[in-house]
Amino acid sequence: MSENMSAEVERSERSDGKLVKMEIDYSSTVDTRLPECAEMAKEGRLQEAVESLLSLEKQTRTASDMVSTSRILVAVVQMCYEAKDMDALNENIMLLSKRRSQLKGAVAKMVQECYKYVDTVTDLTVKLRLIDTLRTVTAGKVRGNIRIMAKYYTRITMKRMAGLLDLSIDESEEFLSNLVVNKTIYAKVDRLAGIINFQRPKDPNDLLNDWSHKLNSLMSLVNKTTHLIAKEEMIHNLQ
Repeated sequence: MSENMSAEVERSERSDGKLVKMEIDYSSTVDTRLPECAEMAKEGRLQEAVESLLSLEKQTRTASDMVSTSRILVAVVQMCYEAKDMDALNENIMLLSKRRSQLKGAVAKMVQECYKYVDTVTDLTVKLRLIDTLRTVTAGKVRGNIRIMAKYYTRITMKRMAGLLDLSIDESEEFLSNLVVNKTIYAKVDRLAGIINFQRPKDPNDLLNDWSHKLNSLMSLVNKTTHLIAKEEMIHNLQ
């Protein structure tokens, strides 16, 4: 259990892409609070139970305790589903996924839990709304991840990007294309090579200025070197 927890902590990543380490372990507090809130929900006090967990979630999230945050997010959606309050389920999925500096791993576990509910919902309208909510949440995360890649990578293979996004290559390319069309990022895809280039081409004037600057630096270095050589020759002749 401790090894699994350590691995989870090492992988903790916020929605902005920043890697963080757990500052406080809230596992014992969560162990106590979850059964209490589950009992509240069964008694018809769903809103009270959810608010109690949301208060604790703020603490676990701030402390970068990904394991505890994940448990809370999953518990909230479970209680909403078991209470058959689908409105509350959809609202809390959106709320929890958008919370400031939310931990990506926790959101992923919540979404995975909610996917189990889709096939069990018989009302088509309710099912479609749940699907739409999950798509909105996951699409948003796929888009903070591609934007982060565009910021820190100059180029990446399609296969590698798809692996990082946990999507197929076609799905990854679709998200990427939408961001490029919307001018959110710059990217050029070489489909034959399977490579994405995030580096924007330089303006011709910028290239010329850069070339001129480098040439001036080179000539300055040549002049300095020539001067030093001549100085050494003069010293050698005097000796």
